[in-house]
Amino acid sequence: MADIFSYTDYRQFIKDHCEDLRKEKPFFSYRYIAQKAELKSTGFISWVVSGKRSISLKLAHKICTIFKLRKRETEYFLLLVNHNQATSGDERQHYLDRMLVYRSIRTDTVNRDQDQYYSKWYYSAIRELVAISKITDEQDVASQLRPSITRSEAKDAIALLCRLNIIRKKSNGIYERCSTAIRAGSDVDRAIIHGYQIATMQLGQGALCRFDKDDRDVSTLTVSCNAADLPRIKECISKMRSEITEIVCESNNANQVFQINVQFFPLSKKIEDK
Repeated sequence: MADIFSYTDYRQFIKDHCEDLRKEKPFFSYRYIAQKAELKSTGFISWVVSGKRSISLKLAHKICTIFKLRKRETEYFLLLVNHNQATSGDERQHYLDRMLVYRSIRTDTVNRDQDQYYSKWYYSAIRELVAISKITDEQDVASQLRPSITRSEAKDAIALLCRLNIIRKKSNGIYERCSTAIRAGSDVDRAIIHGYQIATMQLGQGALCRFDKDDRDVSTLTVSCNAADLPRIKECISKMRSEITEIVCESNNANQVFQINVQFFPLSKKIEDK
């Protein structure tokens, strides 16, 4: 059976769980769910799975009953629905944080830590901070990050990074990075990564007011191009990231942590050739 706690998309869970149930009960289908939920349209669940419709919390409860989900599974499914249908980044992150609590209870340590590492923007910032500053405790971290975090948050972050073997404490009591580079593993859920990216984008908004122009670079560019140009543009962006990585790796006197966000996304519908 589909393990609901491994999902971050309620539509995919409905699809997979329905397929699993159909193996035991051939009559089980989207139409059957719609009938049991007393929906006017027997094709509504099919539209939901395909992303053409959303569901209410009332219908979500009915689906949990039809699927015979246990209490914790039902609670997680409702969080999934709220997370997927949230209309703001803050709201999505709120439900994602609550989902991680459920996921951490039943997953192994490595996967749980990977999820948690990308759930807060300051985890990666602390990793870079220990490379340029003599960090000995959580107070050093809390006082140096911008925007600042609490001492409790810093303490929990240091514990997580040590558990992940991303930083370690030397014999002299000072923390250091375990490696010069790190990347997200293929098994880290994309929804977690998206939450991390949203958080760093929000930091960029605040940076406009927090720092002088000389200490930051925020620029925008609006263009029109053909779909055939996208690979070349993405290649340019990738090359730029690689060149910046080379610069920072060769830097011997780093004294500040920076965040670099590169965004490239559509602002219009695609006009099909006639």
